Amino acid sequence: MPQKPRVKAPTQRSAPKQGTDGGSRRIVYLVAGVGAALAAVAVVVALVGFGGGKDPSGALEAAGCTLQSFAGVSRDHINDPTARPKSWNSFPPTSGPHFVTPAVYGFYDEPVELARILHGLEHGGVFMLYGPKAPAGTADALRAIYDRDPRGFVVAPEPELGKTIALGAWTSESTGDSEFGTGHLAKCPQVDADAFNQFVDAYRGHGPEGTPLELLRPGST
Repeated sequence: MPQKPRVKAPTQRSAPKQGTDGGSRRIVYLVAGVGAALAAVAVVVALVGFGGGKDPSGALEAAGCTLQSFAGVSRDHINDPTARPKSWNSFPPTSGPHFVTPAVYGFYDEPVELARILHGLEHGGVFMLYGPKAPAGTADALRAIYDRDPRGFVVAPEPELGKTIALGAWTSESTGDSEFGTGHLAKCPQVDADAFNQFVDAYRGHGPEGTPLELLRPGST
């Protein structure tokens, strides 16, 4: 199937006193409380830091979207870009066997084989796909999100989505090793720029392949 990306270059961006035993106990309790608070902060930082942004679930829910996570199923290569492996556990796919050559990152006017797009997700990219019955102006609204920072994006129509807009990513907590990671899929009735940007900021650049985000430039794979 022919690919016709419309690609633009990225825009430049710009100690307390000790006394009696009772006092000592109070000091122990205080230290324990501070330690627990610091541990809680560390957990929050870890959760936010993993995705590179805050949890997008609240913003997506407010926008009328659903957000699901799927256990990664495979990182095998296949030789048919039009194949739809039975092991794919979401639609559009967010993990699993994928075509050996990824889709070029960019903004497309025509559908792109899903097995090609999926390979780009393994590297750390994200997709924004939309059905032919999505609200008028959907492509332009997605273009504005793409132009904000086009690294790692595949934006394209997908006939089987109908009225739906789908955002997908594939992440791993141990990038660069052999684990299958986790797929993330949001499905939305319309574009909400804030919610979509939160999804991208949370998940892009954390693919199982471990490719640095700065290498996922438009026109590259």
